[in-house]
Amino acid sequence: YDVVLTILLIIIAIIMVTLGMTLTITDFRRIFTQPKPIFIGLFCQMILLPLLGFAVAGIFALPAIYAISLVLLAVSPDGATSNLIIHAGDGDRALGITLTAITNMLAFLTIPFGLGIAYSLYGSGTLDIDFPVVDTMIQVAVITLIPTLIGMGIRQWKPEFAENSKRWSKTFATVFLFLVILALIAQNWDVIVRDGPRFAPAFIVLNVVSLIVGYFVPRLLKVDYVQSMTIAIETGLQNSTVSITVAITLLNNNDMAIIPGLYAIWMYVTGFALAFWM
Repeated sequence: YDVVLTILLIIIAIIMVTLGMTLTITDFRRIFTQPKPIFIGLFCQMILLPLLGFAVAGIFALPAIYAISLVLLAVSPDGATSNLIIHAGDGDRALGITLTAITNMLAFLTIPFGLGIAYSLYGSGTLDIDFPVVDTMIQVAVITLIPTLIGMGIRQWKPEFAENSKRWSKTFATVFLFLVILALIAQNWDVIVRDGPRFAPAFIVLNVVSLIVGYFVPRLLKVDYVQSMTIAIETGLQNSTVSITVAITLLNNNDMAIIPGLYAIWMYVTGFALAFWM
């Protein structure tokens, strides 16, 4: 399992390098001189998504432990997967990477805050979480920021090579996502069959509604199509690895990892479909 995970992370890092080869400093300068999409993206992801998490947990009347785990998923940052999908779908890569970096660096605030409310609503009162701030930041840097910067450096050094690699790298990212879906389904088939029917309606509704909200809120606020789709992907695809890690290591509760684990498989399906649609 560790070997497979290592290979997976290496491939993601390689794709992030190729993603970086499509970016220039001008792209990030554009994002920060016109920050409206960033603020809207953060609003969708850090305010509206957690509210949706609480609403879905209530509508489906989930038992306390699973209601808390759904909220944990909703308050988790988005992961590197969202950037692969944005890359494959030709979204706004600079905006996607910026939102991923910010939400992950604020996770040490958002996760304990969201979980604290969830525990007071569903559980046994207040919750004291010692969130691994440094580990999370290192993880984000290693998986997303450093490979992207390497790719941007390659573009500066070999612009023709970077331009020629754009098409095959998008195809590679798309094929890789498809293979990951198949591998995850095969590897987790027992869990899917056992727990899927119980929890699928709740996390599928959370995913689909968050994608819709993530697209239409920016559109209503006059953000263009490409950036709105990018925000939708960033809002609808959470870092389930962080959710699972928090559930198992910090909360010492394996049951809380079931919904994020199933969601990790499902979000690849909707993400792959969105990339294909774009």
